[in-house]
Order: sequence, then C-alpha cells, then structure tokens
Amino acid sequence: MNIFIKTFIIVITINYSSSQETSALGTKGTKCYDNFRRPQRCIPEFENAAFNLLMEATNTCGENGPIEYCVQTGVTGIRKSCEVCYPNQHHARYLTDVIQPDNPTWWQSETMREGIQWPNQVNLTLRFGKAFDITYVRLLFFSPRPESFFISKKTTKDGPWIPYQFYSATCRDTYGLPDMTTTTRGEETRALCTSEYSDISPLKGGNVAFGTLEGRPSAYNFDTSPELHEWVTATEIRITLDRLNTFGDEVFGDEQVLRSYFYAIADVAVGARCKCNGHASECITSTGEGISRRVCKCEHNTAGPDCNECLPFYNDAPWHRATARNAHECKQCNCNGFSNKCYFDEKLYEQTGHGGHCIDCTANRDGPNCEHCRENYYMREDGYCIACDCNPTGSHSLQCNREGKCQCKPGITGDKCDHCAVNHYDFTSQGCNSCECLDRGSAYNEPNCDAYTGVCHCKENVEGKQCSECKPGFFNLDFDNDFGCTPCFCYGHSSECNSALGFSKYFLESSFAKSSERWSAEDEYGRPIKVKYEGVGQNIAAQSLGQESVYFLAPDRFLGDQRASYNQLLEFSLTISDNRPSPTATDIILEGSGATVTNTIFAQQNKLPTIENQVYKFRLHEHPNYGWQPRLSARAFISILTNLTAIKIRGTYSPQGVGYLDDVKLETALRGVAGEPALWVESCNCPTGYVGQFCESCAPGFRHSPALGGPFKPCIPCDCNNHASICDSETGRCICQHNTAGENCEFCARGYYGNALGGTPSDCLPCGCPNGGPCIQVDEDIIMCTECPVGYTGHRCDSCSDGYFGDPTGQFGPMSPCEICACNSNIDSNGIGNCNSTTGECLKCIYNTGGPDCGVCLPGYYGNALVLPKGDCKPCQCYHVGTVGYDFGAPICDQSTGACSCKSHVVGRNCDHCEEGYYNLQSGEGCHSCNCDPIGSYNQSCNSNTGQCYCRPGVTGLRCDHCEARKYGFSTEGCKDCLCDSIGSKDLQCDASGQCPCLDNVEGRRCDRCKENKYDRQRGCIDCPDCYNLVQNAARSHNNKLNRLNEILDEIERHPTVISDDKFPEELSKVTGDIEDFYQIVKNATGEYSIVQKVFDIQKRGKDVSRTLSEVDENVYVINDKNYQVEINIDHIDNLLEEAEVKLSDIETAINTQLKTSLENAWKRSQVVGQQSEKMTKIAQEARELVDGLDDKAETLVAKSKEAKNKSIDAYEIAKNANAKQSQINEEARQIRHDLLNTEVKLNKTRDWTRDVSNRSIAAKNNALNLLNEVKNLDVTQIDIPKLKKQSADLQKEAHRLENKTRDLYHNSENLRKAVTEKNEYGKQLMQKAYEQQYETDDLLNEIHQTKESVDNAINSWNKILNETENIYKDLKDFDTETQKSKQEAEEALRTINEIEAIIVDTLRKTYEAQQTLTEATTNADSALQNAIHADNLAKNASQGAKKIKMEAELLLQNTTDLIDQAGDMQDKVTETEDKLEDLLQLTGTNISLINEAKDKVGRAGKDTDETSKVIMELLKDVDRIMTEIKNSPDLSDDELNKLEEELMTAEKVLKDAKLEEKLVDLQNEHQTQADLIDQYKLDISRLQKEVQNIEEIVRALPDGCFRKVELEP
Repeated sequence: MNIFIKTFIIVITINYSSSQETSALGTKGTKCYDNFRRPQRCIPEFENAAFNLLMEATNTCGENGPIEYCVQTGVTGIRKSCEVCYPNQHHARYLTDVIQPDNPTWWQSETMREGIQWPNQVNLTLRFGKAFDITYVRLLFFSPRPESFFISKKTTKDGPWIPYQFYSATCRDTYGLPDMTTTTRGEETRALCTSEYSDISPLKGGNVAFGTLEGRPSAYNFDTSPELHEWVTATEIRITLDRLNTFGDEVFGDEQVLRSYFYAIADVAVGARCKCNGHASECITSTGEGISRRVCKCEHNTAGPDCNECLPFYNDAPWHRATARNAHECKQCNCNGFSNKCYFDEKLYEQTGHGGHCIDCTANRDGPNCEHCRENYYMREDGYCIACDCNPTGSHSLQCNREGKCQCKPGITGDKCDHCAVNHYDFTSQGCNSCECLDRGSAYNEPNCDAYTGVCHCKENVEGKQCSECKPGFFNLDFDNDFGCTPCFCYGHSSECNSALGFSKYFLESSFAKSSERWSAEDEYGRPIKVKYEGVGQNIAAQSLGQESVYFLAPDRFLGDQRASYNQLLEFSLTISDNRPSPTATDIILEGSGATVTNTIFAQQNKLPTIENQVYKFRLHEHPNYGWQPRLSARAFISILTNLTAIKIRGTYSPQGVGYLDDVKLETALRGVAGEPALWVESCNCPTGYVGQFCESCAPGFRHSPALGGPFKPCIPCDCNNHASICDSETGRCICQHNTAGENCEFCARGYYGNALGGTPSDCLPCGCPNGGPCIQVDEDIIMCTECPVGYTGHRCDSCSDGYFGDPTGQFGPMSPCEICACNSNIDSNGIGNCNSTTGECLKCIYNTGGPDCGVCLPGYYGNALVLPKGDCKPCQCYHVGTVGYDFGAPICDQSTGACSCKSHVVGRNCDHCEEGYYNLQSGEGCHSCNCDPIGSYNQSCNSNTGQCYCRPGVTGLRCDHCEARKYGFSTEGCKDCLCDSIGSKDLQCDASGQCPCLDNVEGRRCDRCKENKYDRQRGCIDCPDCYNLVQNAARSHNNKLNRLNEILDEIERHPTVISDDKFPEELSKVTGDIEDFYQIVKNATGEYSIVQKVFDIQKRGKDVSRTLSEVDENVYVINDKNYQVEINIDHIDNLLEEAEVKLSDIETAINTQLKTSLENAWKRSQVVGQQSEKMTKIAQEARELVDGLDDKAETLVAKSKEAKNKSIDAYEIAKNANAKQSQINEEARQIRHDLLNTEVKLNKTRDWTRDVSNRSIAAKNNALNLLNEVKNLDVTQIDIPKLKKQSADLQKEAHRLENKTRDLYHNSENLRKAVTEKNEYGKQLMQKAYEQQYETDDLLNEIHQTKESVDNAINSWNKILNETENIYKDLKDFDTETQKSKQEAEEALRTINEIEAIIVDTLRKTYEAQQTLTEATTNADSALQNAIHADNLAKNASQGAKKIKMEAELLLQNTTDLIDQAGDMQDKVTETEDKLEDLLQLTGTNISLINEAKDKVGRAGKDTDETSKVIMELLKDVDRIMTEIKNSPDLSDDELNKLEEELMTAEKVLKDAKLEEKLVDLQNEHQTQADLIDQYKLDISRLQKEVQNIEEIVRALPDGCFRKVELEP
C-alpha cells in the first residue's frame, strides 16, 4: 500500500510538472529571471498545503462527553474490543499533523449509535487562506473508507462550494452521477464519481488519492487551458462524509455493532503550490491586518496575493498568467515623467499596442501618456500646460485653442472671453447685447458703450442711449463733426434750430493763378507791406524789412458774414526763406465783431514752416484742442465769424524773412449753388418778437433794447404810453403827440407839467413859467419853477443844494457862496446829506472811507482811499482763530498791506492755515506739531483738522507709532501680518520679531507644526509612542557605524601601516576585493529598483497626505477668518447707520435753523418797508446800495447806462445852442416831475398795508421839495462841456433815483423771493443729501448682500470640508473627546449667526428711526412751505400793483410745490429702502436655515467617514513603512562609493610610492582589524535586510495617525 501511495504521488507530480513544461522538476521553486535578467515563468516550491493547518470538523467524538466506540476486527464471531473517546483525544488537529507510526493519531467522529449515518453528513473543512494550485488530495483512513463521500472546493473566499470528486459504491443512486474515471474535452471541469475506493476493506489504513488533472484530456496542454487553471485553483477544501461502510449487521440495532461504525482519518495531505500565476518563486507569510496568511512574493512587476495583477505603474500590457514561452512581465507605463499612476486600458491597447493609461498627471497634463494638456488647459511653446482660464459666463467652452484663446459667445471678446466686445454690454451667460450706438453720434465715430449699462459714449454735443440725438441747443448730427452736433447761434435769442435748406458746401479760394487776387500785407504794427505776385510759382510773397513780422491779409470776399465756416477748415500753403522759424501765439489772427482770436502756426498738428512748401489746415472752432486764444464760448466764436473783419496769416518767421502764400481755401456754404448739402447752416425757431433766419430782427411792434444795440440785443414791445402809435424798430424812439416827449413819450414836453404816463391827451398842461421855463407841480394848487443856479435850491433859490456848502444869506455869519463839498469822490453823488451844508464836513463817506474829507480807510479796512473812482479800501481778511489779538469785532490789519499778525505756527496772509507739519488751527492757541513717527509715517505732515499722520501699511496710531493688531516688524516698510496659526498659538498676536506665542510642544514662527516626536496639533501635539524612539535610535546607531567606517578609512589614509613588500600586494588585493564586494552589496541595496527608490516614491504620497491634512487645518482657519470678517461687516453696518442717523439729525437742525432765519429776515425786511417815516436820506442810501448791487447783475441797467451816455452826447450837442440846451433842461425837469408823481402814486399804494402812511407821505413830500430846489439850481449859463456832461449824467441818475426808490418794495420782495429761492435750493440740497443717504443705504444693502455671500461661501467651505471631515473621522475615532470639543467650538462659532441676525434686526430698527427722522424733516419742509407761502403773501401785499412781482411769486409757489413733491419722492425712496431691508432680513433668515443645515451635516459627519479613513490609514502605513526602511537603509550613494573607490586607489598609489616596508606587519594587523569591522558591517547589513522583511510587523505595531514631519537622516 505504501509503495502504491508513493508511486501515485510521483506520477501525479511528474504529470503536473510536465504539464507545466518547466525545466525545474521536483518540489523546488524556480527563479523568475534567468542569469541574463530576462523574465521567465517561475513557480513556488511544491508542498503539502494542509500541513499543520487546522481542519474544521462538524462532528468529533468526545465533544459532548466521553463516548464508547468499538473497533472492527474483520473476524466473524470475535467480540469487538471497545474503548472510550474522551474530549480532545481525537481532535481534528490530528488530521494534518506529522504522522508518527509509533504513536499514531487520528480524528474520529461519533458512532452510528449517535446518529452518524446517511443522510447526516460530517464535513471536514480545510482553509488555506489563499489560492493554491492543487495537484492532489490524499486521505489516510484509520477506519474503513466510507461508502459514499465527496471532495469540494472554493476558488474564492466568498465563492460557492464546487464539487471536486465523488466517491461512492452507488454513484448514480447517491449522487446521480455515472461511475467513470475520465471525462471528455469540453467537460474537463466536471466532477467525476468513482466506486474505486468505496469497498469496506481494508478496515484500517485505507488510502484515497485524488489527482486534480487525472482523467482530464487537456492536462498535457495545461498552459493553454484557462478552464484547468481555474479547476486546480482552490482556497478551501471540504471533505463531506455521507455514508458509512458496514457489513449490514447494523440493521439488528445491536449497540455494540452500532458503536463499531464511525469515521476515522489519520492524515489529510494536499499536494499543491502557492498560486502565483507564474510570477513568483516563493510564498511568504504575511501578518497584515492582524491575520497570518500566505502571500506570493511577486516579481515580473506584479502584485496581489496571487500576483494576479500588475503593479500600479506597470499596466502598459494586459496582465496574463506566465507561460513557458512568455513570462508576461508587466510593463511600465509611459507617462513622460508626469505621473506615477496608471491603469490598463483594453481599448487603448487594441488601438496602439500599449494599454497603460496614465492617471493623476502632474503639470496639468492629461492623456493616456500625459502627452497633452488636460481639459481647459493649453500647451505653450515651452511645453508647459497653462490654464485657459476661460470665463465660464462668456465662453462657449472652457477649453481654449493652442494660443490660449477661448471661444467667446456673441458680443463677447478677449482672450479669456471676460468682457463685452466694443459696442456691446450686459455680460451674461447668453453673451453681450449690442448697444446699437449710432456711429455718427459716437465718440471718434466708433460705436462704443458702457459694458454694464449699455449707455453709448457720445460725442460732446450728442446725447441719448444710442447717441442718436443732439443735445438741447444743438442741431445737425453729422459723422464728420468731431463734436457730433453744431450749437444753435440764433444771436442768443433761441436754442431751437434745424438745418437750413438750400445751402451747399462751397470753398472760397485763392489759387493766385493770374494775380494776387486783392490779397495785401502789413507788419505787426499795421504798416502796409508790398505784396509781390510770383507768376512762375503762382503765389504771393511778402518780405519783412526788419525784425517785425509780416502778415498776409485776406480780401473782402473772405470776410463779412462767414458763420457758415464755423467748425470748417481754413487751408493754405506756406513757404518761408529760413529753416529756423520763430513761431508766436499770434501766427493766425481772426478779427470780427470787436473781438479777436489767435493761434500759433504749429497748432492742430501742423508743422513749423520751412523752405519747403507745406499745407496748413486750421479748424474754426472754439474747442481747446484747436488752440484758439483766448478761449471763447461757441456763441462768442460764431459772433466773430458773423462779422469777420480780418483774416491775418503770418508770412515771415525771421528777421528780413520772406514768406510765400498759395492755395488759400476757406470752407463755407452758399445758398443756391450746386454741391454737397451744407447741413451745418442753421435755421432758427424764433420766439415771439423775433423774425429772420437767425432771429436777427425784431418783429413789427417790437424794438431792440437798448436802442441800436444790434441783433444780439433782445426785442421788447414798443411802449409809447398811448401818445404814439409807432416806434423805430432799431432805436425804439416813439413819435410823440399830446405835448409829450421822451423815447417812450413818458415825459411832458418842456413848458408843460403833468403825468404823461396817464395815457390820455390831457396828461400834460402848460407850466406858465417865465420864458416858457420848466416847472413842477408841488401841490395840487402850487406850481413851482425850476430855474435855480447849480448849487442853489429853495423856493427862491436862497439855500445851498445838497452836496454844496456855504451861507449865501449870511444867516450863520458872513455871506459865502455855495461850493461843492470836497469828499474825494467817496460819497454817493445821488445821496442826500453827504456833507454839512454850512461847514462842508463830509458826513456820509462810502467805500469804507472816513475822515473830514473821506480821505482815509475805516478801521478794519486797508488800502488807498484816494484811488479813483471808488477808493481802494478793502476789508481785512484775517481768520480770527489764527490771528493774534482778534477781539471778535472788525478784524484789524496793517492799513497799507492788509497783512494779519498770525499766532504760533500759523501762516498765510490771512492767518488761515497751519505750517507744514502742524495742525489744529481751531484750538485758538496756534497750530500744534504733528509729531509723526519718522519710521511709521510716510512724512511729517498730517491731517490739518485731526492731526492724523499718514501711516505706512500695517501701522496705526495718531502718530503712526505702532503696528496694528496682529502685525509686527515696525519699520520703514510698515508692519507685516503675524499669521499666527489659530490652533497652535496661545494668541494671534506675535511679538516684535514675528514669533507667535506657541502652545506646549508646538514650534515654528507661526506655531504651525509639532515638535519632534510629537503629533496631532488638534490635541496639543501629544507624544508619539516609544516605538518611534526605538526606530530613531536604530537609525542613529546605523549612522554611527557608518561614520565609524568613514573614520577608519580616513585613518588608513592619514596613517597607513607599512608591511613587507612581498605580502603587501596580496593583502592589498584582498582588501580591494572585500571593498569591491562590499561596494556591490551596497550598490545592489541602493540601485534603481531598491527600497530607497520605493521610499522616495511613497514619500511623495506621504507628503500629499501631510498636505491634505494641512489643507484641512487651513480650511478650518478660513472658516474662522470668514466669521471674523462677518463680524467686521456687521460693525461697519452699525457705523453706517449711526452716521446716517447723525446726518439726518443734522439735516433736521439745519432746516429748522435756516427756515427760522429766513422767516426772521423776511419779517425784518417787511418792517423795513414799513419804516418810511425815517429820513429820505436813508431810503436814498439803501436805494443807491441796491443799484450798485444790481449794476453788475442786471443787463437792463447796463442798457440804461448806455442810454444815459447817449443822452449826455445829445446834451453835448445841445450845449452848442443855448436855447436848445435850455429846452433840454426843461425837459429833464419835467421828467423829474414825472418821477415824483410816479413815486407819489406808488407810495399811495403802500398805504394799504403800512401803519404810518401819513407820516411817510409827508416825509416823501418834503424830500421831493428839497430835490426840486436842487434841480432849480442847475447852472445853464456856464458852457463847461465836461462838467455839463457830468451834470447831465447826474441828472439822469437823479431822475432814476426816485424810480429806483419806488422799486424798493420790489427789491425787498425780490430779496425775500431770493431767500425763499435759497431755501428752495437748500431743500434741493436736502434732497441731494437724501439721495446720498439712499445711495449709502443701497451701499449698506450691497454690503449686507456681500455679507450674505460671505456666509454662503462659508457654508460652501463647510460643505467642502464636510467630506474631508467625514474622511478623517474614523481615523480620529480614538480621540473622540477632542473631536467633541472641536465640534462644540464649531457650534459656538455657528451660534454667532444668531448675533448676526440680531444685528440685522437692530439695523432695520435704526433704519426705521432714520425714516421717522426723515419724515419729520419732510414735516419741517411742509412747515417751511407754509412759511414761504406766508412770506409770498407779504410780498404780494407789498407789491400788489406789480404784475411782474406777482408772476415771480407764483413761480416761487411752483418751486416750493416741487420741493414738496421731491420730499414725497424722498419719503417713497426711504420706504423702498425699508422694504429692501425687510427682504434682506428674509434672506438672512434663509441663510440661518442653511447654516442650521450645515450644523446638522457637521453633526452627521462622524457617521460617514469610513471610506476615506481607510485610504488615509493605508497611506500612513506606507509612510511609516517607508520611514522605517529609510532608517534601516545604508546611507551611501553611488557617487560616494565611487569617490571612496577613487580615494582607495589614490591611497594604494601613495603606499606603493612610499615603500613603507618596515610597517608592513602593523599594517597587516590593522588590516585584520578592518576586515573584522567590514565583516561585522556585512553581518549588520544582513541583519538589516532581515529586519526589512519584518518591517510590516513594525509598521503594524505603530499607532494610527502618528507620523514624523522631521527627517531623521539628511
């Protein structure tokens, strides 16, 4: 039997080996590489895979207590010997132990008596722990072999049981299979059933041997049969015992018989090899994951427990089982150096023959071989992949072309499609919309618009969203007009005009083809210069006789009305005789309408003239770009062209130079000529009273005012007071009747009296004065003649007139004639009581003068009081705060220079500002020094009000003397951010050097890393386990030994030992050989495929893990920082609302103050109007001041002054004839009488609302009499023409004085109207401030939206971190306490959102208060309206008869109504702002919901982190494994070994040259010592190599999460 078993095993082995077709027969494994390092199929050694593996038995005797069993003897009639089976006596472990014939052991089941028989099965299961290639299964029975049993297997741990072989004497009955021992092709993996081993004999020691390939036809082609590969593969073997073999005596139920039937097996053997698919020569034991199991030691770049896959970076070819012909070595992927990861791509392999598809390409690469850039990147010429950065909104695709340009959507442009194209706007995901700008109205004729609003960029005179309309006052939108439209001229009478029809473009030209064409020349002083006609060159020339410049003058056809040349070109050609011209500002001169504009020859991009002929072009337009001086308005510039009197072109530019002029062209327009339409010529829409194309004439019934003023003057209706029916349209003079005279028949003729303004034929009656002299009606029954000499007055001309002094009757002493008062012209010549009528002392000095003769300036004024015509006394301008000795009265300064005396460090002529480096002028104590820190500030200056210095970045403080919070490094560069790590720092504030205060066991400037042998900053950098110290100590010991070896070698070189010459070569050769062996060992250990290289590869992964953890920390920091920013934004919102509240309060106060002041002023003025009981002198003085104020503002008074001038000229002419002059004086007297009557009428009208009407009328009458006497004293005998002109002007002014007096009420009401207008303007300012407040509120709303966006970003960051938190949670589950603490801190941070909500609610409340304040302001505005209406009523009562004042009051009422509407609009906008804030509050509530959702997600994070934690644990294990390999690897590189070899060779040469024979013996001894050390080092290397094999156990012993950041070796 034993011989049979051995023979079977040998046969099976030979069959299996031959089927494998390997040269290595027997049980030993074969190498995976031949001697030439070529890959070949390799197999592990053949073994009994069941040896010492514990089989699992479903039934074992003795398990339930001792049982009795009997042994079959095979002899009938002999009593069976029975024994007892005790627990563990026949355990299943005896199935696979060592067979000892002297001490047999076996497994045994319970007996048939205990129910062991069909259909009850007994299963014996053998689990290998990995896949094996099964050759045979042998069973050695200690009992009779079963009648029926079968063997089954599993090919995977979780796979089903697959039948392997059935044994039964009744195959078909028991298992439904035929009894056969071979199978056919196609069914080679079918389990067979045989009865060969089912006989009851032998009763003991029977064998059952199952060969996996026996009876399989394809066994001899095993390599090519995947079915048989799978057939021989098994991870578990199960033997199922179904039916016992019996003699049939069990039917009698004899217990002793039943106890004799049981299963007993002495040995189970499984001949097999580790399944390594031909890629490993041995299997080793692995204890990974806490389980001891067998794994293949894979080669051929394969991996996996069965070498069933390629290494991660060796997937260029598909994995295959190695065969005898092809080892199918896994090939390295080609990633062009941009990746170390790939996978096998079958489709790619079919297409290219290379299946390695790279993943995780670096440098932004992509593709199977990282050969091109990844999506949305492009490759530059230098091979680098750069991000396309295509704008996702503006691009069709995020992928760009080879040039980095993106494919833009319609209307979008830019390499990155990040902005709208020209003439497009509204950047959206649909592209940009066309602005549709009109080209002729767009700036530079290039359609373009604002990219956000779509508003086009128009030319200067064009408006409209599409630049399609002219601005008001402009016309003719023209493509060739740089300004778009031409301004309406219309002589200033209309701003509405259109293009005139019938005009065509025309050129006034002078080509000088035959003559000079009437061109002339003159020098700069106006002296004529001869013009020479050059027939050959067909031009004209002029020469300078000296240093003066010569100008060419255009003939008349270029002059006159050339307004059609506005904005057109003046063109000419010019040549001079010298290349060194000297241009001036007056090279081109245009004169007309009494004005002149000039330009330099090189303006408008023209060149300087030279000896070469050059063309010059000048555009006739007032824009500063064209250089015409002085700068004029469009109206003034066109005014010159309407009456162009001269065009002067400078011809010479050097002394005695010659200039040549040719081809002069002036672009203009004419009516009725053929050519291009000239649409720039205007046709005005004239208002009432004007006619003509340009509104240059008055309509019938109207006249220019003033007379003969020309077309620029306004047209007013003819006014003849019903004494004439027609007037001259230019002079306006009426043809008077009914004994009237004057331009408007407003006076009675000389010798008549009455009121010509009555409008009836009987208005003027004869005076009856001698010689037809003039008179005046004093009372109803009194007529007074007015022929007194100049300076005399009174009924009898017996007193001096006002402005004269003397005593003609001797009433106060000796008689003296009346003389004019000498007051240096510093009195009001129209005033009354300017001097003492007896002594001549000046009483009413004006122009801030004083003294008896008004010859000095008053205190508080400075200058020269004698300067004509009004003195030069100006008020001192001293600023009271900065002036020394200022007593809050009139400012006192030097009366000559006006210089003020300044306080300390106050400068300026008026002491109104601080010196540089000083501030706080308002202190009243002078200016204080800024004291800016020279290091922290940019300079020594500061804000003049607050004293705040201008600090460098990061520096703060009033003096810029210290760093801001969380900054350091106070220097001239400013301060830097501390950037303290929030986890590892005690405080976020660092010291002066930037060092943050670190927690214990934390280090780094920012406190951002743990100290050596510390880890987990979240828990305070706790100590790593002692295992790290063991590893570190081992590495240091290893390095110390290496250093010792280097010291020995250095000692050899420095102190060589001399030995005898005959042994030296031998010993040296031996040393060299040992070193060479040592070098090869080290080189093999550090070669291309060494552990060191793998260390570097996995070290990168470790760095990635560290980087990931750092990013987690950084994200947490970012969350905290964003929460901090949210708090800052909320604080800023509070500040803005507080400022808004203060501003609204200031507005309310200002409105109340201004309105109160306005009402007081209105009331005071109304009181002044009523105080007519004072002297007429005061009234005249006020009237004079009002006249002076209106003199500069009212164009009407200017016109009247010109009329006065014309009248004085007329008086001069009349002076030639005394009679005519007498008549003129009488006419003036009648005019004065008319003024008095008019004054009396208007004073009577004031009686309706004054209290003391009687007193005022008497005072007016008395003053009128005084004025009458003054007029009567006019001197008609003297013919002093200048004096007469002055007197005539004075009479004219005196004539208008009372008229001005009557307008006093109008002026007062006008002032009141102006005051109300000012309040209206102030109300507009209030509206503007309200708009600004609205804008600020909108900005606040935007900031709150930004805050919302920040919160949303924080939520997104939290969601992003959520996955990382889930990945880390399981890895940190041992530190649950710390995690819970961090979670609480996170929840506390999230709870700040409630504070944000509270702040926003408070913001809403403050905004509502602001609205209430604004509502109160509106109420105040309404009150101001009521007060204004009241003031308007007063004004109406004061000027009830003035229709013009009534119209202005109605306009004031309309303006005030507009103020009400604007205030209502402002209230509506505030309401709208409140609605926006309510919406914002709702959005904030939504944010809170999102935040609560984020909190819930964080709370659930701990339940979803298993998957990523496994990856991190695996990476950490790889890192720890690599670190241990680093520590146990030799610290010698190839370069160092080569250098060592070279140094040894050098040492050898030195030794030979030294011939140190006498020290040979010592050298031999030393060499022996060194050899021992080298041997010891070899032993250490061998030991380290063994330790490398056990490195996984060390890694497994290390705690999860503990890793080093500091390398132990350089």
